[in-house]
Amino acid sequence: MTQTVRLMSHNPMWRQDFQQARSMLFHATEGWLVDIEHVGGTSLDDGVAQPVIDMLAGIDDLRGLNHASELIEGLNYARLPSPDWCSDELTALLQKPRSGAVTHTVLVARRHGTTWNRMLAIRDWLQTHLGDWQLLQNVKKDNFADGCQAANRYLAAKTEFFAVLEQQISGG
Repeated sequence: MTQTVRLMSHNPMWRQDFQQARSMLFHATEGWLVDIEHVGGTSLDDGVAQPVIDMLAGIDDLRGLNHASELIEGLNYARLPSPDWCSDELTALLQKPRSGAVTHTVLVARRHGTTWNRMLAIRDWLQTHLGDWQLLQNVKKDNFADGCQAANRYLAAKTEFFAVLEQQISGG
């Protein structure tokens, strides 16, 4: 079944939702997580985003990745296959709730590893390069407003945008 894409105007409560989820994750994971960053559309001011709190959780000891993931699952998260774009590194992707409309995602990755650095570089770039942030807003709106609310089209358009953006960030 293809999920539909929901876009909402920026909600200032998203930061509070992140802080609450962050606190719960730190508490539940018994010290395995050493850093949690707010990433994705809800971490950026203004604009539109899917109403999903995306988090990047850093772990220093990858031997604890599965255990930390199991502890996160205890908070009503379901473990999913890791995204293709981070397949070169050991990661765990979890979403909440286990069924129904997704409200939170957590990507557990090695802190300061490739995936960690890529995600934070993109978030930080978009916070400081308003032209690129506006292009992303247009990609979201164009692929939503065309009447095709299928998640795969929306995701494909964003994937292409981020591939180009990463080349730009790295100077390539």
